[in-house]
Amino acid sequence: MANKRRNPAKKRQKKAASGHRISDKQTARLQQAVHAHSTGQLAVAEAGYRALLAEKVRSPDLNCKLALICARTGRRDEADVLWKNTLAIDPGFLEARMNLADSYQLAGDIRRASNTYRGIIAEHQYFHIAKYLLANILKSQGKLEEASEYYKQVIAQQPDYTQAHFTYSGIHKYENSSDPHFNSMLDLYQHPGLSDESRIHLAFALGKACEDFEDYQRAFEFLKAGNDRRSAEFNYSIESDRSLIQSIIRNFNARAIADLQVNSVSSNQPIFIVGMPRSGTSLVEKILASHSEVHGAGELDYMFALGTKLFLGETRHYEYLPLESYPQGTFETVGKTYLEQIGLLNKSAARVTDKMPFNMMMIGIIKIALPNAKIIHCVRDARDTCLSIYKQNFTTGNYRFAYDLKTVAQFHNEYSALMKHWHETIPDTIYDIHYEALTQNAESEIRKLLATCDLDFEKACIDFDTTRAVVKTASAFQVRQPMYTSSVNLWQSYQPYLGAMLDELQTV
Repeated sequence: MANKRRNPAKKRQKKAASGHRISDKQTARLQQAVHAHSTGQLAVAEAGYRALLAEKVRSPDLNCKLALICARTGRRDEADVLWKNTLAIDPGFLEARMNLADSYQLAGDIRRASNTYRGIIAEHQYFHIAKYLLANILKSQGKLEEASEYYKQVIAQQPDYTQAHFTYSGIHKYENSSDPHFNSMLDLYQHPGLSDESRIHLAFALGKACEDFEDYQRAFEFLKAGNDRRSAEFNYSIESDRSLIQSIIRNFNARAIADLQVNSVSSNQPIFIVGMPRSGTSLVEKILASHSEVHGAGELDYMFALGTKLFLGETRHYEYLPLESYPQGTFETVGKTYLEQIGLLNKSAARVTDKMPFNMMMIGIIKIALPNAKIIHCVRDARDTCLSIYKQNFTTGNYRFAYDLKTVAQFHNEYSALMKHWHETIPDTIYDIHYEALTQNAESEIRKLLATCDLDFEKACIDFDTTRAVVKTASAFQVRQPMYTSSVNLWQSYQPYLGAMLDELQTV
């Protein structure tokens, strides 16, 4: 009986919002489309949604669901229009407002994203997700005090929202074990009903806190607990990555690269910053993005996605074939498509940085497809690099090797072999910038970096910690600090616990 009373009310609400009654048949078709959507049949769902819209069914939920499919399939501009249509029907439709804010952020329109979240928070004071996402934007802008206040509001309103504890810990300095936030995390961590995901968040946060007050044994215990749980998610083995890298070394030889040079794509706009994760790529990008001619685009997946889609596949066992096996024009397609993609990010910037570390695997493709692009390789002590990776709870599944001391060292060994190959195969193409030298002799190293990128010296690059460039990665806090050397040789503080890593590393 209760359901019978609710259904007419829903129909009346839709009629009032749109001036158009939804028939029983249309309702049934909408339910079929929603079911198709929920089971991953996106094409069927989209056809159903669009047919209903063509019949002038003006439902905010219908527009919003179609927008989600468009966003998921790479049609974000169309999704934005649909979310705006949703809000034209129902200005208070929260899901559309949240998705539109996220879309603005992905497009780099930080001001509109922030304003949208602030508007939501003004109307929904206890909607902690909007506060958390706004805090993340503020952190990326270097507005750390305001970000901290929002994180603390989220924690106060939703104490078990461990993602906020984890993110706040990254920008909070813990002086000692009596820190109130440290102890609130510890109490929560010891709760028997905690989910695995929440326990992982807190383990990494508590490890960071213990490192702040130099209790390295306890820090490692927490880090190991978090890493062990994450490692269990992936059951990673080095073999697939090793086979991929060996296929790159085998097929991208000097002669093959020279024979396939694409001269029609002559742009020098891209600057690729490559290397191991946590090797200083965010720092180098922040320095370059402080230059008036450079737009820092962050970790773009464009080149890696193009290289994977056009050159790898299940039929090729996810390994590269001899380069002459690929259709003519494939490399030119990569170059032109990549330039089109970065051109949408900033139409006025003369240069655009892309700091996806794994583009180290795409250097051969970059050299062929974009011969005038700059490639900056960030080099850091292997022990500090591997430890820094192990300390990080990455937000994506792209770092499956990261959560075990042995496998992170094994991956570093493969990376070292690959970079050695590139330097020998295409000499004078890659510029190595050493993290230790950069932190100890900043101005000299920054001047050399700018000269390599054909950029005039600007003092703003020395004062990178005060510039407004947005930083979206895990290093958002660190690169807002003046140059420091405290992370150099940090591995020595953890040395008693790093045996598996140190035994495996071939490069130190």
